[in-house]
Amino acid sequence: MNVGTYQAKQYPYPPCWFLVADVYASELGVGVGQYEPDHPNIRSIASAFRLGLHRSQHGFVRLSEPVDMCVALMAKTERIGLHHCGIYFKGRVLHALDSGVFYEEMMAISDKYAVIEYWGKP
Repeated sequence: MNVGTYQAKQYPYPPCWFLVADVYASELGVGVGQYEPDHPNIRSIASAFRLGLHRSQHGFVRLSEPVDMCVALMAKTERIGLHHCGIYFKGRVLHALDSGVFYEEMMAISDKYAVIEYWGKP
């Protein structure tokens, strides 16, 4: 995967989910874009994550350890719930915010997000 290709793009809100959908469609041929959040709020984003990963027909399972190309679901706190996502790749997470697309070390991600789950295809 060429990370720079995705860093050069801008994604609509919520950018993190559209980045994940783009990477999965482009790199793996898996479509998760149809699970787009219906409202621009944390609850709707979390619902899209559940539908797209937890309950989808694509065979995603929760992983105990990250592997390349798995989805990283993140939350600042347990109470807020999972509301941000990215792609784990080579020890870093590619993720998108309103301000751009970032490729950050796991230590930096862990400092920002107290809760991280990894989802992939077995």
